[in-house]
Amino acid sequence: MSTESPFKSARLPALPFFVAPDADACCGTRAAVRGDIEETWVGRDGCQLLLRPVCPADIARSRSFLRGLSYGARYFRFGRGDFQFAEAELQGLCDPDPHECTEFIVLAQAAGEAVEIAAARYCIEPDGMSCEFALVVTDAWQGSGVGRRLMNALIRHARSRGLKTMYGQILATNTRMLEFAKGLGFGVEASAHGPAVRLVRTALSSATLQA
Repeated sequence: MSTESPFKSARLPALPFFVAPDADACCGTRAAVRGDIEETWVGRDGCQLLLRPVCPADIARSRSFLRGLSYGARYFRFGRGDFQFAEAELQGLCDPDPHECTEFIVLAQAAGEAVEIAAARYCIEPDGMSCEFALVVTDAWQGSGVGRRLMNALIRHARSRGLKTMYGQILATNTRMLEFAKGLGFGVEASAHGPAVRLVRTALSSATLQA
């Protein structure tokens, strides 16, 4: 049996990126072309939060986001706690082909600096009707509703593109994420990777957008 992690492949939804000083112009143009979603709200302790699409200008701080993830967050997201992206992979992740992948990040304003605290993306399968999602939230912001906002954005965006099904691969030990997916209307199934990984899947028409 192959020991390759199901959480890393050329097309598998991967992590993401950060705001750079020139990100507004770059991301604004791309968002207009792709019809992307942008949201702002006030988080806990009055912190200003921004959800927007990733763009090439974000690479400068993407390393900080990835390096700041705990061992556990990396393990649940990539299947390995010591996972690291190569530079070429980071560059590619910052500029996803909009015909294949859509990615959103959440930034928190802290001490005058925008800090990335979460990221999510989906990638369209070759059938053109289904997509795979992935989500990661830093430990300090888990349970704050940031993951819910990101999943709502992914579901809304995928629906707007006419996609029918969304699925994800989750480690069986990540019970918190499995329960979160269930709350969004995802069913839990066995996966082709054996008992260590669960497949969650939903028809986008029936997925639950949580308030």
